[in-house]
Amino acid sequence: MKLWHAYVAIGVVAVVIAGSQALGYYADGLTGVTVDFWRDALQGNDAGRFLALDVVFLAAACYVLIWIEGSRLGIGVWWRVGYIVASTLIAASAFIPFFLAHRQRVLDARERAH
Repeated sequence: MKLWHAYVAIGVVAVVIAGSQALGYYADGLTGVTVDFWRDALQGNDAGRFLALDVVFLAAACYVLIWIEGSRLGIGVWWRVGYIVASTLIAASAFIPFFLAHRQRVLDARERAH
């Protein structure tokens, strides 16, 4: 098994498991997925607020990684925008691993070329 396979597996499992927890928000469209979800996450208890804010700041750091590392490796701007938007609107726990899989495939291809 290659490293990028592990990243894809994590992303797929995250979409299923984390995404299943947000299904009720999808019924209300984009507003439900974003505004309503984050309102509920931040208005819960201290643990919920901690986890929500922890994910926000971790995702922000990952977005910097996606942008800078993706650019350095020649991953197209639309791919990078797509990973960031999908991470924000769908699940960071899924689309950040999908970026890492993409990154690893580029690195593997470069290694094979040398």
